[in-house]
Amino acid sequence: MTSYETRIHKARSSFSPSFVRLADFMLDSYRQAAFLTATELAHLLDLDPATVVRFSQLLGYRGYPEFQREIREKVKKDLLIERKVEPGTVAEAAENALRELVRNLEFTQRTFPLQVAEELIAALDEAERVIVLAEGLAISSARCLASWLEAVGYTIHLAGGSPPELARAVAGAHKRDLAIAIEITQETPFVAQALSKIKETGAFTAAIFVTPSSEIAHHADLVLTASVNPKPGVGQILLDAMVYTLIQMLIHARPGRFEKTYDRVRTITQSMIDGNTK
Repeated sequence: MTSYETRIHKARSSFSPSFVRLADFMLDSYRQAAFLTATELAHLLDLDPATVVRFSQLLGYRGYPEFQREIREKVKKDLLIERKVEPGTVAEAAENALRELVRNLEFTQRTFPLQVAEELIAALDEAERVIVLAEGLAISSARCLASWLEAVGYTIHLAGGSPPELARAVAGAHKRDLAIAIEITQETPFVAQALSKIKETGAFTAAIFVTPSSEIAHHADLVLTASVNPKPGVGQILLDAMVYTLIQMLIHARPGRFEKTYDRVRTITQSMIDGNTK
């Protein structure tokens, strides 16, 4: 039997914009779709219930209930699956790696400094500009944070690791700035040195990192750390998790900033889709 995922991928090129929206939801949020009626799904996606039925029939199902039964079977398998692996195999290595991630994420969840994160959100409100400092593996997390903040109106300067970039960030810093250093492992002393020099200007400083002994902690007014010393690969995921958590807290604490951005993104996205169909 052909899965609904395969059916969607094969037929996607012929979908209307409404069907594309439905297809993406069924692929990305199928666990939620498993518990929604056709009417509820249509309401959630701002569509007509008849569109949901036509979409199901286009994929080869008699109607939405038959389509939904397959999705529910997939969810059931996800919940009940119990995989056994042979010792000493690459499959065992994969299982061990995932368990290590889960352990570290659970520990990060228990120890994440919520009060410090709230103070950092307040500091963002006071800053005229946010300087984000990072190097190496931490640059992707830094870019993610910088992109989110810039999208909702914060003035951002991202200094991505090389001494000249960090030096330019230091040279332009002033006391009304907020400098945030982001680090997985201390690959060089440059980020810590840059944060120290920015602090000397009177600017407020913060550090987000996963290795408790990190030198950047000594130059930060606020410290957000996972309180573990993981492998670099695990550390990258934990750092991403902390950045994600901080952004979600900011969305909740300052909803007005994000609502305006979401509205603009939806409007622009729809205009692009409409223009593409003409």
